[in-house]
Amino acid sequence: MRMPAFILGVILLVAGGLIAAGVFKFQSTEKVLDMGPIEVTKTDTKAPPVNLGWVLMGAGAVALVIGAASKK
Repeated sequence: MRMPAFILGVILLVAGGLIAAGVFKFQSTEKVLDMGPIEVTKTDTKAPPVNLGWVLMGAGAVALVIGAASKK
């Protein structure tokens, strides 16, 4: 159980750090107006909440500590 905890911890730390830094962003397109041949759309760029990144980093740190403390 030692290696899976280490791997999971590292993955969570990296993903949480990238989210907290604002690297992950996604776009959503919404139709605002549709009148005959005229169509107006709106595109927003959104990012996951920064708090999610901090939570993932904390969970990754806990997984690393559990992996280090567990015996083979």
